[in-house]
Parts: sequence; C-alpha cells; structure tokens
Amino acid sequence: MKLDNLSTRVSRRMRSESARMRWQWLRYWRPNTQSGRLMAMFEAVLLPVLVLWLGAKLRPDDPLGAHAGFPWAWFGPWLIAVRYGAGYGLFGVGFYAAFWKFSPTLFHSAPAVEFPAEFFLGGMLMTLILGEFGAAFRNRQVLHREVTKDLTARLERTKRRLFVIKEALSTLEQELTDRPMTLRDALLDLRRTFTFQGNRPALAAPAATPGLPTPAPLPDPRAFLQLLSQSCRLVEAGIFVREIGPQGLQWRLAASLGQTLPPLDPGEVLINRILETHQSVHIAQAHLNETDGSNPWVFAAPLRLDEYDEVDALLAVHTMPFMSFEENNLQRLQVLCASYLDFSQLELSVEDVRSAWVQAPIGLQQEWAQLSELGQNFKLRSYCAVWSGQGRVSDDVLAEFAGLQPVESSTWTLKGRGGKPALIVLLPLLSSGGLANYRRDMASQLVQILSRSNQRPDQAFDLDFLEVSGAPSFLELRRLLSSAAAETKTS
Repeated sequence: MKLDNLSTRVSRRMRSESARMRWQWLRYWRPNTQSGRLMAMFEAVLLPVLVLWLGAKLRPDDPLGAHAGFPWAWFGPWLIAVRYGAGYGLFGVGFYAAFWKFSPTLFHSAPAVEFPAEFFLGGMLMTLILGEFGAAFRNRQVLHREVTKDLTARLERTKRRLFVIKEALSTLEQELTDRPMTLRDALLDLRRTFTFQGNRPALAAPAATPGLPTPAPLPDPRAFLQLLSQSCRLVEAGIFVREIGPQGLQWRLAASLGQTLPPLDPGEVLINRILETHQSVHIAQAHLNETDGSNPWVFAAPLRLDEYDEVDALLAVHTMPFMSFEENNLQRLQVLCASYLDFSQLELSVEDVRSAWVQAPIGLQQEWAQLSELGQNFKLRSYCAVWSGQGRVSDDVLAEFAGLQPVESSTWTLKGRGGKPALIVLLPLLSSGGLANYRRDMASQLVQILSRSNQRPDQAFDLDFLEVSGAPSFLELRRLLSSAAAETKTS
C-alpha cells in the first residue's frame, strides 16, 4: 500500500514538472538577467527579423503592419526591450526604419508614399517605456536573487555552527565523566587567582646581583601549577625563570609540582623550540617526535617575555598520565598558559601604577598601565571618566548606565563619595572632540534613565575627567575618590 502511494506521488510530480516545462515558453516576455551580451545581441537581431518574415508572409504589401488595425510588428522590439533593456529594443526600431527605407530597393517594390512618423514615434516611445519597466524588473530580480543567495549562505553557516555546537555538546557530555574541570571553570579559577594576586604583593623575587637588573617576580606560580594539576591532570611540572648571575645565564626553578624534576637545559629540543618560536610545543608534534634520544619534557610553553621579546619564564611538564595526553587536554593547557602569559606581560608595566593605589582592582591597574604606556610611547591620549554618585542612586540605575558606555571602554564600580557608588570608565585612544561627544551622549542617556525616577543628572551624578598618564594620574584618581569621601564625612 505504501509503495502504491509513493508511485502515485512520483507520477503526479513528474506530470506537473512536464506540464510546467511544456508551458514555460509562455514566460519568454519576462526580463532576463542570466544571458550574456552576445545572446542579447543575437536575440535583438533575430526577433525583429522573424517578425518581419512573418509579416511578409501574411501581408506582403505591408510587412510592418503600418496600415493594419494593430501594430503587431512592434512586438519584436518590445519583447527585446522588456528582456534586455531599451537600448536593444531601439536597435529593432532602427532596423524597422532601415527596412522601410531600403525595402523598395531590395524587393523591387513600389516606394512608399510617406514615412509613417506617428507609427514609428509611438513604437519608439513604447519601446522606451517597456525598456525602463524591464530595467526596474531586472534590478529587483537581481536584488531578490542576491538576497536569497545571502540568506542561503547564512542558513548554511548557521546549520554548520549548530552542527559544531551539537558535536561540542556531545563531546562535552562524553568528557565530563573523565575531565576533573572544564575549560570554563579553569579560566574562572585562573581569573580568581589573578584577582587575589592583584590584592596582595607578588611572591618575592630573589635578590638581584649587583650591577644586573632586578628580576621581576611571577604572579603566584604555585597557584597556577595547582590549577594546571586540577584542570589538566599534570603530575610533575615546573615553572622556570631565567636569571643572569655571575656564572652567566641560568634557569631557576620558581615553583614545582612533584619531587623528581630534572634541571632545565636550553639545548634540549623541546625547550629550544619554544625559545625560538615563543609558542607552546609538545612531544607529540611530528617534527619533535622524530628526534633521536630521550627527552625529559613532554610539554613546554612560554609564560613571560622580557622587554627584548625573549622568553624569560616558561612551563616545563615532565610527567602526564597517558589518558591526559590527548588533543583536547593539550589545547586546554595551551589556553591556560596563554592566559597566564597575557597576565604576566601586563604585570611587567603595572608596578608603578600599583604602587600609587594598591587596593585598586587589578584590571583597572593593568588597563591604566597599558594605556599610559601607549600615551607615553606613541602620544595616543586616553581619558578616565569618574561618575560619582551624589543622591540616592540605585544599583539598577548604575548598572543600566554602565551598560550604555561605549563598547571599547572598560568600567568599574567603586566606592566614592560618602560610600556612594562611583562608576569609573576608561576611554582608550580618545581625542578632545571625542571626549566632548562622549560627555554629550552620556548626558542625554542619563537624562532618559533618571527621568523615570524624576531625578536630574546634576543631582544624581558628578562628572570628572582625568587624562591617563601613568602613576601620577592614577594617584589623582585615588585622591579624587578618597577626598570626596572625606569631605562628605567632615560636612
């Protein structure tokens, strides 16, 4: 029974397709956007000739039908004008005029008494009108086709993304039973570690050798190794820091995981590779797996670069479980090491800014130091907007106003005047004109927000601008908030 229904549906569909193909020639008049220029020129010549031939067969004395009840001969140029434009249609008009002029000579017939000006003028005007109609139809058809193509491409991309998400979810479900920590949890723990590091002094560095630069301490390498042990299941690993002493260049073990770590030799293949490329490498890579001899390290990644773009701190993994040495776990390890590298690079320039205000959020310290360095080296100015709350400003209003800040800006909510919240907004790479536009736009946005609670902007917020220029301006920001709070207490 199912096969009979299927055959009936197939035969019905084939009949409908054959009927559509049979009557498709009736759509010849529609504008054409697919044919090339040669095809258009061929049709522009062929169709008027065909119409004249039919007119000569039906009315030999008047092939153009100038004296007929209806100008049937103009359907040739009109169809060409609709399909390809007024220019190709006017070619048919000119062809008809030439035929009227030279037909007595070619066919040895009696010459025409008078040129039918109204006949040709009406046909030419109708050709121009139909050509404009065809041009508008073709433009709309091209637009429709391009929109359809774009929507189809977007649909295909969406389908591929959904497939990738589906595969990722299935892979995640399979790995959750074996993975002690997901990448998202590991990154959140790493961020919490960085935040805790910013609220206390870094681990003390060894005493500097007289005459040599003071080595910069790494941000809590022991906590980072502990995080890698939980998220990537490392067994034995170490973080080594490059030092220059009286004996020359040495690699000191700053933090270790495990008890039996061999000394670091820069001449080993894995270590030498990251010193040259500044990229994380592992023993499973083809160009490293084919090397002769035993390699004590299975994974290595840079953790910090000095001012000369040379690696001065790295992670070297000595032992990992066999089941942990797979692609997803190695990628997770690379992401965490890259995040630590970015954080340690920012820490190199934040020391002066942090000394001006130790209790400031670590993200604010690093952003301030980075923008200050851009302003000092390349004369690119950045500004800090301080929106200090004066009256009763709710947390919802402050959160909504913070969400309206420019996309490229960074925001922090701190305690300001009299314990009232203050919104700190860093505006990177901004000119004086852009600063004025920011003030005007934010003032209008603030008016719209506060109008719902019948408040005025000057009664709710006080605005101050500071130029981001290193530790002095950061200290000025601290004084601005603390002095405002002190003035409130005194009054």
